[in-house]
Amino acid sequence: MTAVPSLLVSGYTEAGSGTGPGIARYELLADGVVGERQAEAVAVTNPSFMARSVMTHSVVDQSVVGHSVMGNGKGMVIAVEELPHGNVVALDMQTLEVLGRASSGGADSCHVAIVDDAAWIANYSSGTAAVVPLAGLLDGTAAEVPELLSHPGRGPVSGRQGESHAHQVTATAWGTVLVSDLGADRVDEYSASSRVRIVSAELPPGTGPRHVALRGDYLLVAGELDGHLHVLQRALLARSGDAPVPTAEQGEDGHSWRWLFRVPLAESAAEIAASTEFFPSHIELSADGKLLYAAVRGPNTIVVLDVTGLPANPDIRSIARPPEFLRQVSSGGRWPRHFAVVRAGQGNHKLYVANQHSDQIAVFVLDERGLPEAGPVQMVNFASPACVVPVVPIL
Repeated sequence: MTAVPSLLVSGYTEAGSGTGPGIARYELLADGVVGERQAEAVAVTNPSFMARSVMTHSVVDQSVVGHSVMGNGKGMVIAVEELPHGNVVALDMQTLEVLGRASSGGADSCHVAIVDDAAWIANYSSGTAAVVPLAGLLDGTAAEVPELLSHPGRGPVSGRQGESHAHQVTATAWGTVLVSDLGADRVDEYSASSRVRIVSAELPPGTGPRHVALRGDYLLVAGELDGHLHVLQRALLARSGDAPVPTAEQGEDGHSWRWLFRVPLAESAAEIAASTEFFPSHIELSADGKLLYAAVRGPNTIVVLDVTGLPANPDIRSIARPPEFLRQVSSGGRWPRHFAVVRAGQGNHKLYVANQHSDQIAVFVLDERGLPEAGPVQMVNFASPACVVPVVPIL
């Protein structure tokens, strides 16, 4: 396929959840604004999240995040269908034709990530993570019940934390996969190869971890239930030659997660306390890792924090400082469920926000510091958007 910049948008389609078309692909113009709709997939139901991969000769070669598919590889979109019996679906990136579908093994699949040659899926209501080989998904040989990973737990928030709720799966640079458990106030870490749980990052009771971001050895966690960003640090434990084998509380390399501090995803903690609804959704780092963007449903805001106080390569002399509030703007609509930050060109960066309840994608210009301007420069109508995924060339 050619390296034509585009934006993939998915959203809810079923009555009671939304009225969207499924998945659509839009042209991205040279200045980063959204152009014409180029393709549409109506054969998917409630596609709440998407990821992308490259396939050559029916074998998945690599996962690509944030960049276009180049060369002879066939671009694929991997989506999850958020249903009582969830599915994972592979689609052609150009035509959005369905290439394969398999069970996620759980209920209300809400997130998917490509890790090596498999799709990892978060099943929210079942509280499990599922692993589906992409080759089996594409040729129809995927197991009826995929490999399921679980570590049941619960938290103190009535109605939200009666059991585990897996909400996101995230690959690390050291060969593991993080599974956010909103119901149990944990981020569980599994070996990507053996699928064994090797460590858990414990959050304060009532946090409700939803989405995470990694900055070096720092784990940044959005608390959906307490409205704060939590910061944890990966700590490597000193081991002697006769040291015991690490337990599930100490990773394969003898690491653990140490909670450092939390900061409000608002201008102040008082703003959170005064809100009747305050539910952070997605968080994402800037390309240079200096800024953290967060979307918050309820007040319908985009918040930007300075995270340079978390040294990317800490040493014994490094002292971590809490992220600092920089800016807060309206999301341009209601219920910002997801967003994407894109380098549209030299000095021309954009932020695309999926405002689920107002049926629009809001497009913001980012200034030279990476901060969004006060109002969007474009509004794109799309019913019940849940996820936006850019497909842009490397700049």
